[in-house]
Amino acid sequence: MNIRPVDLASPPPPAAAGFGDSRRPLGFELRDALRLLNRRKSLLIGTIAVVAALAFVVLQNLTPRYTAQSLVMLDVRKQKIAPNQEVLSGLPVDNAALQGEIEIIKSRNMARRVIAKLKLADDPEFNPTLRPGFWSFAGEAGLLHSLGLVRMFGGDTPAKEMDEVAVRTTVENAFIRNLSVSARGRSYVMGVAFESTNPKKAAQIANAVADFYLVDQLEVKFDATKRAAEWLNERLGDLRKRVQESEAAVAVFRDRNRLVETRDLTVNAQQLTELNTQLTLARAQRAEREARLTQVRDLLRSSGGTDSAAEVLASPLIQRLREQEAEVARREADLATRYGPNHPQIIKVRAEYADLKKKIEDEVAKIVRGFAQEVEVSKTRENSMAAQLGNLERQSGDLGRAAVQLRQLQREAESNRTIYESFLNRFKETREQEDIQQPDARIVSEAVVPVVPSFPRYTFFMLLALGGGVLLGVALIVAVERLDGGFRTADQIEAATGLPTLGAVPIVTGLKNTFVAPHDYVVQKPTSSYGEALRSVYTAINLGSLDRQPKVIMVTSSLPEEGKSTFTVSLARLLAKSGTSKKVIIVDCDLRRPTVHKLLTRDKGASIGTIDEYLSGTKTFEQVVGVDEKSGLHYIIAKTNTPNPTEILESNLMRDFIAALAKSYDLVILDTPPVMAVSDARIVSQLADYVVFLVRWERTPRELAINAVKLLTETGRRVGVALSRVDLRRHAKYGYGDYGYYYGRYRDYYRN
Repeated sequence: MNIRPVDLASPPPPAAAGFGDSRRPLGFELRDALRLLNRRKSLLIGTIAVVAALAFVVLQNLTPRYTAQSLVMLDVRKQKIAPNQEVLSGLPVDNAALQGEIEIIKSRNMARRVIAKLKLADDPEFNPTLRPGFWSFAGEAGLLHSLGLVRMFGGDTPAKEMDEVAVRTTVENAFIRNLSVSARGRSYVMGVAFESTNPKKAAQIANAVADFYLVDQLEVKFDATKRAAEWLNERLGDLRKRVQESEAAVAVFRDRNRLVETRDLTVNAQQLTELNTQLTLARAQRAEREARLTQVRDLLRSSGGTDSAAEVLASPLIQRLREQEAEVARREADLATRYGPNHPQIIKVRAEYADLKKKIEDEVAKIVRGFAQEVEVSKTRENSMAAQLGNLERQSGDLGRAAVQLRQLQREAESNRTIYESFLNRFKETREQEDIQQPDARIVSEAVVPVVPSFPRYTFFMLLALGGGVLLGVALIVAVERLDGGFRTADQIEAATGLPTLGAVPIVTGLKNTFVAPHDYVVQKPTSSYGEALRSVYTAINLGSLDRQPKVIMVTSSLPEEGKSTFTVSLARLLAKSGTSKKVIIVDCDLRRPTVHKLLTRDKGASIGTIDEYLSGTKTFEQVVGVDEKSGLHYIIAKTNTPNPTEILESNLMRDFIAALAKSYDLVILDTPPVMAVSDARIVSQLADYVVFLVRWERTPRELAINAVKLLTETGRRVGVALSRVDLRRHAKYGYGDYGYYYGRYRDYYRN
């Protein structure tokens, strides 16, 4: 704690290295927040309790609603009872199709069917006209009016005049609002949920919606199949008549032109077809043989070409000759290693090799001549067939045109028959499908009667209320803390006034044995925390004035009821009793509302003179000085509402009197009125060596204290600030680490 007083006009001295900085704020820390919550826990607990109570009352007045849910899955597995083509194909399994089915379930048509089935129009939950007090339904009426369905009724218009369409629409709207359909994740499952005040009704409606959805799918397929069958039946009559007419036309044309039919063809046409096929095969065979002959001749003209010809390689004779040739070549090579080129055996082997080669060439020539003969035979056959075909075509000149027309009629008749048979088969399949239709979805799980209401969710809302109460309580704590205009710590005082803090004096009601007055308590227990706090204040005053210890100390404050007179008497009694050689005197300079006589004289006040009587010369010094029997303290009291107090205090007699007391006593303590009330304190401060300015803990407004300090420092006297009436129990919760913290947290250290 800084103890050296400084003037307000001059900046505070810098803290010594290693000291002073520990008293400065280190910023917001977690322990600061915990201490804040601890000292304001009553506000926090009260806020939480109020919010929780309100939430409980609201929850108790809410009508519970129950939600039941059935699960429907689009079936991707198609059961094929018969291999027939469906009239209406199955649903595609993608997100768009799934959303489309959800909208179908939520549609107004589906709602109408369920409402009609379960007679929900007669249920007051859906039909507001059946509720007691119809005009409580003002919200619904306003909605219908905004839709242009009904007019807003006025006065005593009876409810039965509401349009029937409006009532039906209202019921449907209420049904749709309580119905919710959603996809379950990435699956093909849809949850059909319904909310109602009756749990059984919620389950019944959810199951009814799921059932009607499957029925709707079946009805759609039945309707499509029925319409397809009716259309096919109409088309079959037209197609049957067309087939009959086209077949009759074919028969009449054949009889008129005397065309003989063999396997749906005339004789002439059949012969032409067969001969044309044979001619085509002959031409292909001739072309193949010519190509083979050309290939072999090309290979013969090339060096070594016959060795790679397939026909040559396929000849058994050539294969044997090739084997003999290879054997002779091997022998020649073997002999060449032992003999010279002119050796008789080598000459013999070479002759054999030449002979074999000649035989191979002759055999190849025979094969080529055979290929040429085959080509000639093919050409002859082809020419013969072409001549026959030409003769046949000339003979059937007239019949050709009739055959062409006949084939056209036959193709038309065949086409009509094919279309007719196709429609007939499709008609039969469609008729069969009417009895085997299946929906594209199935119910996975039916809705069960819910036991726990879905709204309100008591646990969730109570936890939410508790969380909201905590947040609101913390916000209120922060707001109260921010709006707090008092001083609690020495740091706050020094930062606001620039003056040192002398100490923190606890309130006696915060200590043990609180039935004793503070100024009596300090006499009974001078080593208590209260006494040590007073002693610390006086020590700080002396240490701050080492050059010359102050002998005249003035005590003042900014407002009344800040413990000024109690502090003065307690400090004076403590110092007077601490040593028999120390003479201490109190002078009550509050000539308007004096208090010292109430604390010291009690019933002896009438026998002691006052300071104004001494200054006026009506009484002697011995007649105005009182002695405290408990501590040996001397004191001079004042009279209430003394006339002309300001003139008395600033008179030369007053100045000389205080100077004389300073010579006769070791310490003179002046008790003065509040600074902001009157100007007396500033006048008396001219007579003092040191001014103790008291600030009541948590109560004195900061702005008022700052202004009072400014007025005092303008007098040029040294001023120190002390916190008075500190609640040690509450102060310890702040954890500021000053004297008050130790007085409150470690009070057992002192003799209370």
